[in-house]
Amino acid sequence: MIDVELTDPHHVTAGYTGVPGSRTFFVQAEDDTELVTLLLEKAQVTGLGELIAQLLARVDDTPATDWDRAAMELRLPIEPRWRVGAIQVGLDPERGSFVLEFAELLVEEDEDDDAEPLEARIWADQDQARRLAAHCAEVVGEGRPRCQLCGRPTAPDGSHTCPATNGHGTLSR
Repeated sequence: MIDVELTDPHHVTAGYTGVPGSRTFFVQAEDDTELVTLLLEKAQVTGLGELIAQLLARVDDTPATDWDRAAMELRLPIEPRWRVGAIQVGLDPERGSFVLEFAELLVEEDEDDDAEPLEARIWADQDQARRLAAHCAEVVGEGRPRCQLCGRPTAPDGSHTCPATNGHGTLSR
């Protein structure tokens, strides 16, 4: 069931609140009358950016080399409508627009047999899609540094118990 559809948003972004190691991720869109914020997992933000980038490669391989990062910030208030369970990204060649579809995550104990997840549909032009794909990769990359041996995130102070050391201590910067 469509909860909201923004056909001509002037702001489409992804972002987070919190600090590396304890971040909460969101996707957000705004048109002249409505601000829509949805709660996502970090992996979903990564996947969203990658899906958009793959579609962009089919129609235009011009990367977003620079964009106004301040303009891509989340807008206040950051009040998510619901948590996203599924994401679909498509391209409407007739409109020359990308469609981003987000479906609500339904929790089993809260599920009604007849319950349908709420859906949000956000249309983005090619420039918005290009900036969003690049911005998704950038905000996810702002997390904790990764261990050079195992690839797992390190603690904020740089320390890390690395499986590559076979339990013989910790690594630190």
